[in-house]
Amino acid sequence: MSYQSTESTLFDSQLWRILVRLGVIAAGIGAIVFVSLRIDDFVTDGISLLLLALSAVAGALLAVRHGTFERGIFLVVVCAGVVNFVSLPTGRESRVVISLALALILEFFWLFQLLFSGGRGGQRLIASPVNKPVLLFIGINIVAYVWSLLTRDPLLLIWPSFPVVQVAALLLIIGMPLLTLLAANRVRDDKWVRRYVWFMVALGILNATVKIGWLPQSILTFIGNGTNGLFATWVGAIAFGALMFDKKLTLPQRALLVLVLLLQLYFYFFRYRLWLSGWLPMGVAITVITFFRSKRLFAALAILVVVVAAFNANSLYRSIVSDNVDEGGLQRIEIWQMNLKHVINHPILGMGPAGYAIYNMTYHPQDARSTHNNYFDILAQSGVLGFAAFVFLAVTLLRMGHQAQLRYKGRGDFREAFVNTAFGGMVASLVAMALGDWVLPFAYNITIMGFDHAMHAWLAPGLMLSLLNAIERNEPAAAGGVVLADPRKQIAERAG
Repeated sequence: MSYQSTESTLFDSQLWRILVRLGVIAAGIGAIVFVSLRIDDFVTDGISLLLLALSAVAGALLAVRHGTFERGIFLVVVCAGVVNFVSLPTGRESRVVISLALALILEFFWLFQLLFSGGRGGQRLIASPVNKPVLLFIGINIVAYVWSLLTRDPLLLIWPSFPVVQVAALLLIIGMPLLTLLAANRVRDDKWVRRYVWFMVALGILNATVKIGWLPQSILTFIGNGTNGLFATWVGAIAFGALMFDKKLTLPQRALLVLVLLLQLYFYFFRYRLWLSGWLPMGVAITVITFFRSKRLFAALAILVVVVAAFNANSLYRSIVSDNVDEGGLQRIEIWQMNLKHVINHPILGMGPAGYAIYNMTYHPQDARSTHNNYFDILAQSGVLGFAAFVFLAVTLLRMGHQAQLRYKGRGDFREAFVNTAFGGMVASLVAMALGDWVLPFAYNITIMGFDHAMHAWLAPGLMLSLLNAIERNEPAAAGGVVLADPRKQIAERAG
């Protein structure tokens, strides 16, 4: 009798939830693989598209109903890192990566809850200075898209796939900053931030060892797309930030972090030094983290860099400057000048998402290339208004990041390490934007598949904001149960 009662309770409370989640995952993966293998152009196969859409929506509903947004966000990270071999066909060269599809679905249901829950169950947007610039940037880009359709030059050459690409580019631009807000609002337990950190460390080790040649290159089929762009910068920043600030790390954890950091430094600073976007942002992140850890250590690092540069001036100049010029690095100036001429004709709202591509193909068909610069991309796509909104957003995120640094200063724990890591990574991302399309992937360069690696530049600040929200709510840390109160309030209370 008691055995049957125990079995029923277990089935109702644990086994049933596990089976539901496994079923959702299996059904989702099965639908994706089926559509990916069966068709090359989903536009001509409405039945398959409908089945895929229904399965994705049903899967997201079950995930939200039986799970949490935190699990969904972590699933996006995992898919971006190791599920690069499966993507959704669009009938064009660029495919929709699974991580982007999942992120957009999660964001849709989160916005749906915010709009129609009436604040029930705690479903309301957390008050934050970041909300306004995020919503402003998204709104301006939506208006820029509509405006680009209304004011389009009638002489433009528009190929059949461009309208689909432009909508996909708009969804990417909307989805990136929404990911920051989603993480800031829905990640309530720092165990998910810890899982994100250690997943990145493990993937960073795997990526570096494969690219160095210590493991089979076939592994890149699974991780190749997700480990491009600024991925290595974030891995290096995570490892270095933890080593600098987290005094609670065990010896094996420190050894693992030292290993991943050395691998990143060796591969990107020595083996692949020609790729300026590979090592310079990582160096910026490490420098910024060092500055906030110790001014003396920062000065020592600066002296070391100067000494190394002085003794290797010729080789550094050859590998960084001369070789990049030979590879066409100076041609970017000509591309920027060419695109600025079109921006002058569309100064307020630009030419819409991916819009400058059709202008270049019409008026400069022999030299139609992307700008390889996110700042020019933003200016060309959403004009002066969009550019100003992005600057407003970037400055606000940095201000909030510095506030998080001050609130966790001196704790010597995981949270202090991560907020400093996120701040250093944000500064590095802003530098990297001038070197390539690594933060907001351009549709005709990195393509929308770049979401797999660009997402970290938006997710990490969101996770940092979630930790700042936690201390604002005076919540206990997940590990140790210590109440993280505002030290300034504590001082005021003692003085009173």
